Amino acid sequence: MCMEDSAEHRQVSFKDVMHLLLSLCDAVDMPAARADDRFTQGLLNLSQAGRYLRVPRQTFHRWAKGYERGERLLHVVDDGAALPVTFIALAEAHVLEALRDAGVRPQRIRPALNRLQREFGRDYVLVAPELATDGIDVLWDFSKSAEGEGLIAGDTHQQVIREIVKDQMSYIAWDAEGLPALLELRHWLPTKIVVDVRRSFGQPVFAGTGTRVADVAGMIKAGEDADTVAEEFGIDAADVRTATRILLGRAA
Repeated sequence: MCMEDSAEHRQVSFKDVMHLLLSLCDAVDMPAARADDRFTQGLLNLSQAGRYLRVPRQTFHRWAKGYERGERLLHVVDDGAALPVTFIALAEAHVLEALRDAGVRPQRIRPALNRLQREFGRDYVLVAPELATDGIDVLWDFSKSAEGEGLIAGDTHQQVIREIVKDQMSYIAWDAEGLPALLELRHWLPTKIVVDVRRSFGQPVFAGTGTRVADVAGMIKAGEDADTVAEEFGIDAADVRTATRILLGRAA
């Protein structure tokens, strides 16, 4: 009888401990996304990321490392990493490009991002779905303050910014938690190239076949002709030419 009571006591104690551990895990104030590959896995170097987004090399470097006396604008991994650009940083740069095109000056946006972080209660405000709506209102109002002076070009209208950012964010697919899950690289349409950490370790791929853009460009660099490469990977010759323009800067 004593042995049965002891065994039952040990079983209940184990369940209690497991329940306590699970409760503690749930109580930790850290979104699960912070630990996933979108936020932690470096995919590209700065030059590669700039080429995929068609952002000038020097501009992308400033966004990733910070303007003079300013903080970085993108959530890249440590400076010493060979591949510092994460999926989330690539998506942030995709949106930052839209803001720049709309008349928002990236070199003056850091204080505005801090304001958005306070308003939204999250760190990754450049890829927050509400940026295209409430976020533009926050940026516009901030630009009228002393701290935000010079943030937005004088001939820019609020609705124009909203429409440009909304269009750019339509190339991002979101998960159930409102976090970016997939990015389509719009500059290379009609060739559809996507970035998804669940495919090919997050390397940009052709959406239809899953073929890595870098693999196609690599064969061209090695001296293969475009038709042979297209047949090898089961893609169109136009896709081969696109891969070559992105990574080699020339026609196939």
